[in-house]
Parts: sequence; C-alpha cells; structure tokens
Amino acid sequence: MSAKSDESPSDLIRARDVGGFDVWSLPSFDPHVPEPEPEPVEELPEMEEVPLEEVQPLTLEEVESIRQEAYNEGFAVGEKEGFHSTTLKVRQEADVALTAKLRALESLMHNLFEPIAEQDTQIEKSLVGLVQHIAKQVIQRELAIDSNQIEHVMREALKLLPLGVGNVRLYINPQDFELVKALRERHEETWRIVEDAALLPGGCRVETEHSRIDATVETRISQVMAKLFDQLHEQALHPAAADLSLELPDEPLIAADNDLGDAAPDTSELNAPALDGRDAP
Repeated sequence: MSAKSDESPSDLIRARDVGGFDVWSLPSFDPHVPEPEPEPVEELPEMEEVPLEEVQPLTLEEVESIRQEAYNEGFAVGEKEGFHSTTLKVRQEADVALTAKLRALESLMHNLFEPIAEQDTQIEKSLVGLVQHIAKQVIQRELAIDSNQIEHVMREALKLLPLGVGNVRLYINPQDFELVKALRERHEETWRIVEDAALLPGGCRVETEHSRIDATVETRISQVMAKLFDQLHEQALHPAAADLSLELPDEPLIAADNDLGDAAPDTSELNAPALDGRDAP
C-alpha cells in the first residue's frame, strides 16, 4: 500500500519542480503620490593633474649645509637663553651680596654712632652740671661783695602778700641786716627782721601766720636750673635730624661757643621771688 501511494500522483509541489515563479504582492488602493525629484548633485571641480617631479637625492654638500644651519640656529637660541639665565643668576647673587654688605654697614654705623650719642649725652649732662656749679659760685661771690639787690627782692616778695596782713617776719643773711633795717625805718614798716646765716646774701624769706614766700638765692637758682633741664629734656624727646654731611662748618669753634651760650642760665630771673605751696593768694 505504501508503494502504491508513492507511485500515485500527489498535489504537493516539490522544490526541484519550482521554476519561474515570483512573489505576488497585493496591489495598493491608496492614491498615487508622486515621487520627489532627485536633488541636483554638485559637480566637483576637476583636479588638475600635476606631474610629479622627480625627487633628487640630497648631495653631501647640501646635507652638510642643512646641518650647519640647524647648528647655528640652535647655537644662537642657546646662547641667548644662556645669556639671559646667566644675567638673571648674577643679578640675584649680586642682590644677595649687596644686601648682606648693606646690613653689615648698617650694623657698623650703628655700633659707631651709638657710643658717640651716649658720649654726647654724658658730655651734655657734665656741661650742665659745670654751668650750674659755676653759676652758683659766681652768684654767691657777687652777692657776698654787693648784696644791694636785696631791696628789689624784698619789694617783689612783699607784693605777693595779701593787703593788710600783719606780723610779717623777714629772714635774711646777717650781712644784709643793716640795709634791711634802714629800709624798714625809711618806709616806717613793722617788719620783724630775723637773721639766718644759712641764707645767702641777697635773698630773703618772708613768713606770716598764713603765708610763706621763698625768695632765697638758692631757690631762684634752682628754678633757673630746672628750666634749663626742662629745655634739655624737650630737646632729647624731639632731637634734631642727624646731619651726616661731610661738609664741615667754616667756623666750628664759634658755633660751639654759641651752643654753650644758649645753654647758660638766664641770671636775670634770679630777681624773681618764689611762692611756695603754702603761700597765700
């Protein structure tokens, strides 16, 4: 039965029997859409064909020339960069060395001028002390010889007393007793004259129950010296600018004499009596 079925014709189409068949597509029922026109294609410019020159090999002279030019160019660039680098390095080293030298010089100048400044201060103090001592000696000598200025000193001291004050005691040096006594009698005053050998001639001290006026020579000299010391202290707080110029004055001795003259005390102020803290107004 199987053999019989194999030999009978069949509706199957074998692959080897398929010949001129094609795929059939169902036709479209959509409206017709026109196809877009193709974009124009730009024509590329024609390339001009340039015939290649035949490359000639470099000769030995040309190779040597190229090498020499490259060497010279590299040498010039290296020389320029090296010169700049060397100059910068030398300048930095010079700055460091110069800074060290300047610091050493500043230290040397400081060590040189500091003792001079201290010496000037000591000399100034010594001169002031000497001037004070000489002034006292000269004033004491002059007053020992002639103490007639006691009249002016007494008048200025008595002016400081309140009006109508009584019981006035006048302390003076024994050398001035007769002169003061004559003044009291001439002005018909009731002063009580007290001799005090501790006072220098030419000075006095006036006392009442509520007042005390010190017009002694010692006090007036101390006042003048105090003003002098105040001036020196003010100069020390505000010193003048240092003059480092090498140009010396034409007459240094005269300038020095003028400086000493400025430092001398003003003896004209010795005639002004002093009013101490217990004096009445």
